Amino acid sequence: MKWTLKSKKEVYKNQYMVVTEDEVITDKGYNLTYGIVHKKEAVGIIPIDGEYIYLVKQYRYPIDFDSWEFPQGHFEHKSIQEAAVHELHEEAGLSANSFKMIGNFYLAPGHNTQEYWVYVATGLKEVGQKLDPDEEGMIVGKFKISEVEKMISSGIIKDGPTISIFKLLEIYLKKHG
Repeated sequence: MKWTLKSKKEVYKNQYMVVTEDEVITDKGYNLTYGIVHKKEAVGIIPIDGEYIYLVKQYRYPIDFDSWEFPQGHFEHKSIQEAAVHELHEEAGLSANSFKMIGNFYLAPGHNTQEYWVYVATGLKEVGQKLDPDEEGMIVGKFKISEVEKMISSGIIKDGPTISIFKLLEIYLKKHG
């Protein structure tokens, strides 16, 4: 089922995204308008140390909320894994001996093109955060995996990528212990 693009108009652009308004014709002949956010790929990292995982807490201006999340960020490096190494250091202040890619997902395929790649990071060592200005005040927390599950089910964790990343972790742990 392919749809036909009639026109594409750029309506907004900054260093992180381009927003377009696309006029399309569906395979059934309907004319529709889509607002699409085009963003580079992103990476989410699960720093795991035995039965503990690390999360970061940061203020999210658009929703006026202090959000517990896995370290994550845009793909601005030579490879997705290099982005994972960078984001883990920057946000959580950690380095890892091993990075294993365990899955991927689209953030919001109804209006956003961003694809997330998820890594498990092990063999952790504290190296100190290197925060960007919008990350100042970011807190690092170490939680039992069972605590994070409770944080999700109770609504403390509301970040969609973090919830998706956690589900990929559950699947990975079932397979690999």
